Amino acid sequence: MVNYVYNQPNLTGGIDDALIDVATAVPAFPIGLLIFVYITVLFGGTSTQKNKTGYADWAMWNLFASLSTFLLSLIMTMRTGLINVITLGIVVAITLLSGLWYFMSGGRNEAE
Repeated sequence: MVNYVYNQPNLTGGIDDALIDVATAVPAFPIGLLIFVYITVLFGGTSTQKNKTGYADWAMWNLFASLSTFLLSLIMTMRTGLINVITLGIVVAITLLSGLWYFMSGGRNEAE
């Protein structure tokens, strides 16, 4: 019999049980997932907008990326063991600062 270092999660309970099992084995997984979503939305959105219009609104895409990360972290707080209150507080702070940057920044067609 093969002895594995990591036990495969039971997927009959749903994807959330598998995520909790992975987060238990690797505590940095939820934070890494949030960072991955943030970077994917930020760089994917800015590069697509720059290719289509020749201009990328970094403040807007930063707000979109932080809002998507915030919503994902809210979903992850529904199950105990995925993220803690400190991580949620950091995500909320980043979202608030991103919103402040967006509303204080001048757009492409606005005089600064």
